[in-house]
Amino acid sequence: MEQIFKDFKAGKIDTFYRKMYPQLLIYAGRHLGKDYAFLAEDCVQDAIYQTYLHKDSLASTFAFKSFLYSCIYNATISLLRRQAAKENYLSAYTKDEEDENFLNSLIEQETLDILWNAIGQLPKKFQELFELSFEQGMKNAEIANLLNISESAVKKRKAQFITLLRQHFSQKTNDEIRLILIVSLKLLNL
Repeated sequence: MEQIFKDFKAGKIDTFYRKMYPQLLIYAGRHLGKDYAFLAEDCVQDAIYQTYLHKDSLASTFAFKSFLYSCIYNATISLLRRQAAKENYLSAYTKDEEDENFLNSLIEQETLDILWNAIGQLPKKFQELFELSFEQGMKNAEIANLLNISESAVKKRKAQFITLLRQHFSQKTNDEIRLILIVSLKLLNL
């Protein structure tokens, strides 16, 4: 063991991997249990890396082994805690909530497609206004400065923009309009 420790400190890890690695995997696997034993190698590799980073501060074989096994133990405990938290989080969602979330995301995407299609059919100056105001969140004064127009002109363009969208959506069915309103309100945080 003393030679493995000296080689490890010198950066020669071949002997370490041949002689100690299998034992370390068994140790990690025992702590992880059969459900997570497949992650033992990740824990061991992380522990070896941490030990290698601290190799200069390890004064003895005992300190080396203690540090290495402590790192493996801590890695397995951390991994098990993360898995438990993940399982608790996932179990909080029921099948109905998953279905509802999926349906809501589908409706939202369809509505966004309709909205982007409508905006894409508007003249470029209104598309630019939409991007600056709603996507980038710029204030009217900032937009006026950027476009080299007055602030009142920005306000008028916004009013025209809304009028054009209303005209476009007045040709749509009630279901499409409801979808668009729901998503628009979400987008505008209303």
